[in-house]
Amino acid sequence: MGRFLVVFLLAVGFSLAAGAATTSAHFDASARYTHRGCPAGASTRSDPVNVVFHGWGTWGRAASQVESHAGWRSTSGSGQFFLDHEACSFQHAQRASGEGSRFHVRARGQHWDPALGWAAATAAHHEDLVLFPLPCGHAVDANGPGGSGFDQGRDALAAAFAVAGHATSRAWWGNTQSFKQCDGDYAASDGWTVFVGLHQVNHA
Repeated sequence: MGRFLVVFLLAVGFSLAAGAATTSAHFDASARYTHRGCPAGASTRSDPVNVVFHGWGTWGRAASQVESHAGWRSTSGSGQFFLDHEACSFQHAQRASGEGSRFHVRARGQHWDPALGWAAATAAHHEDLVLFPLPCGHAVDANGPGGSGFDQGRDALAAAFAVAGHATSRAWWGNTQSFKQCDGDYAASDGWTVFVGLHQVNHA
């Protein structure tokens, strides 16, 4: 029994290590931010990618289940681009909790990943509608004791999906670049990305 357990644990460890390597290659450092345009590079970065839906994580299921579990149903907002193995592509969908000060997430479906299954990369945040002293649109909440708007958006999605029974986990991606918002404040992620497992069936 002891020998069987050792062999089993070694097999599990090998599988996890292989999966981690595959996942790391799939979401490499260049793919851990959204971008304002293409070609994408360090100078075009916009938001950190901070939630990955996997298993049956197509962009359509991600958008549908964000609506079901988080209640974010608005589709308004500006567009951004995602990188996947150095290919720069426009987002597939976006969902928000309203039109004014709100939670907001953008999503781009990725191709099949051997470790994750179907995976969609998303960038979530909380943002305020800035009207004074000059209207400038939405600005992600600045860094603060409760985390930036990037952290708040990620954590809100993680909590909503966990309550609904989806498996969640976290990985350190280190995408902590700080971005100046239209109100002059700066916002940066704490570098942690949440992974959310999705099942095949969409919710009504």
